[in-house]
Amino acid sequence: MQLQVARIGKPHGIRGEVTVQVLTDAPQDRFVPGTELTVEPAAKGPLTVISARWNKDILLLGFEEITDRNGAEELRGVKLFIDTETVEEDDDDEGWYEHELVGLKA
Repeated sequence: MQLQVARIGKPHGIRGEVTVQVLTDAPQDRFVPGTELTVEPAAKGPLTVISARWNKDILLLGFEEITDRNGAEELRGVKLFIDTETVEEDDDDEGWYEHELVGLKA
């Protein structure tokens, strides 16, 4: 199952970094350098994280495949996903993902 963790915003600087709208409660775990992310549309990826840093309240990501501002601009609006099969399960029962609740009877 694919879980959306972010959406790419505008480029930041000239070296290919992008801003992202974070859609996960654990960005420090999801955007570790070396992590390969599936993207939508698929033609834009996959993308491999090489850097993740905060600039005030905005997360900036750098990808191995993108080296300049022009490449970063082409990623605007791209959705980033992780495969939930490879994510370690927490023992905490603090909540559930939407895809885990779909189809359950209330």
